[in-house]
Amino acid sequence: MIAIYCFLIVAVCHLSAAYAVEKVVSLDYCADQYILSLADRSQIMALSRDATKSHSFYAEQAQGIPKFGSSAEEVLHMNPDLVVRYWGGRKFLDVLKKAHIPVASPLYGNGSATLYKNLRLVGKALGQEQRAETMIVEHQQRYEALRGKPKMALRAAYITPGGTTAGVGTFVDDTLRLAGLQSVAAEFGLRGWQDFPLEALVQNPPDIIIGSFFDLENPRVANWSIARHKRIQKMMVEIPTILVPGRYLSCNGIFTLEAAEYIRKMVGKLW
Repeated sequence: MIAIYCFLIVAVCHLSAAYAVEKVVSLDYCADQYILSLADRSQIMALSRDATKSHSFYAEQAQGIPKFGSSAEEVLHMNPDLVVRYWGGRKFLDVLKKAHIPVASPLYGNGSATLYKNLRLVGKALGQEQRAETMIVEHQQRYEALRGKPKMALRAAYITPGGTTAGVGTFVDDTLRLAGLQSVAAEFGLRGWQDFPLEALVQNPPDIIIGSFFDLENPRVANWSIARHKRIQKMMVEIPTILVPGRYLSCNGIFTLEAAEYIRKMVGKLW
């Protein structure tokens, strides 16, 4: 009886392995991050062309893996077992459906609940449920440890080379608060992604400036960006400024916690 039971266990294990996803492709660099953190390297057929760029958190892990243009024609030609996309490929989802190519699409939204739901969604699609659960437990522990630290009476203004700031309802604003800072964008009544109002910033200067994406190879600095304004450049010299690596904040992923921990650590060095 025991021998039969053991045989059944082995049979089930082999059956699961036979149906495991062997070929997965990604349609954008945010989806790349999910695949690179959850999939075995042998499962990855191709990633987006941005997978090894400086704004990709897992750029090093992406080295040596084939990249492609994320077009419908390429996907159909490769015929993967699974496609993972965050914002890419929206126009040809129907084409993939007709070709019977499964697609896993992480949800938009902020907060740990959405993040964990996305990790479980992609983890299940890849057959990597346990890896997803392990990542979630580790994230929960680090998140609670950071959230338990005292809040600081420091007004922080977030700015990018393009002059954009992160208002209420963005994962970056949530990240600043998790780091223990007060949000100037929220104080100004800004919601979502907006251009920072120059006058308001000059008249009510923050205690600290949090910049990001200034480290990229080709940061997008628009001609009319306030980041080019002499007054803002002077503020970034006179006011304590922390430049967060762009790869920490390029997507709303599990690694945004790295940004909050980095900011908290750097603030500790300044005060």
